[in-house]
Amino acid sequence: MHRSPRSAFSLPELLTVIALLAIVMALVTPAVTGMGRASALAVGGNTVANLVTTARQRAISGNTMTALILLTDQGSDADYRALAVAEYTPGRGWSQVGKWEVLPVGISVDASNLTASSFLTHSPQPFPFINGIPKQENPPVLYLQESIRENGYAARIFLPNGGLQNPEYAAQIRLVEGVTSEGQTQYTHTDGNGQPPNYYDVAIVGATGLAKINRP
Repeated sequence: MHRSPRSAFSLPELLTVIALLAIVMALVTPAVTGMGRASALAVGGNTVANLVTTARQRAISGNTMTALILLTDQGSDADYRALAVAEYTPGRGWSQVGKWEVLPVGISVDASNLTASSFLTHSPQPFPFINGIPKQENPPVLYLQESIRENGYAARIFLPNGGLQNPEYAAQIRLVEGVTSEGQTQYTHTDGNGQPPNYYDVAIVGATGLAKINRP
């Protein structure tokens, strides 16, 4: 009885297989990464839309004022990424409702485009959630146990009818893939005009307070 020699891959064959695997990975990885970024952008946009709905519903059901607050120049890694809801109680003043919701890493409010992110303008001045009525616990809104800086926020107030205070002022939040620092957003990807090709807009209709979503 004689055994036939065991077949095996030669070195050139192994190198060819490795090269093919490398090519496949190079083709697949960008697509998978892009899907991940798109998913993170959708998660962030849905979070913002849900917070708008929460603030509006609490204002209507409680017959009071609520506010959607965005952290801006607080000096933290959550600047332009953290949002919270505050509520006004007669006789007690403002208090935070729930926890801060932070957008996924790599997703930011577009601070470089104030037309698309008009929510960043026309905030209540002075910040009513820090210095309120005498019985109000000050400051009622904190981030990581620290007071919000004078210029470290953007906010819009919902009235008991569900609409916005100062409804004539646009209130849109645009989320993009990028990082914001000192009021400027560095986009992860840009088109031929230097603008982000992918974004998630959440516009708050002034008269009704409803969230309107727009995506390319």
